[in-house]
Amino acid sequence: MKKYVFFALAILILAVIIYVTFIIALIKITLGIILLAVAAVILWIIWNKIRKKAEEKF
Repeated sequence: MKKYVFFALAILILAVIIYVTFIIALIKITLGIILLAVAAVILWIIWNKIRKKAEEKF
């Protein structure tokens, strides 16, 4: 009986580790997507400012 309890506990611990790893990976992917969106918006704003200044000069 102790053998089965040990294996059940080992499987439970492995499941928790896999679950936590998955959640951490999901958070990293979400933060990456958010940073990519923010960078795209900032670059678009900068590009519009540079384009307007270039049109005024040339």
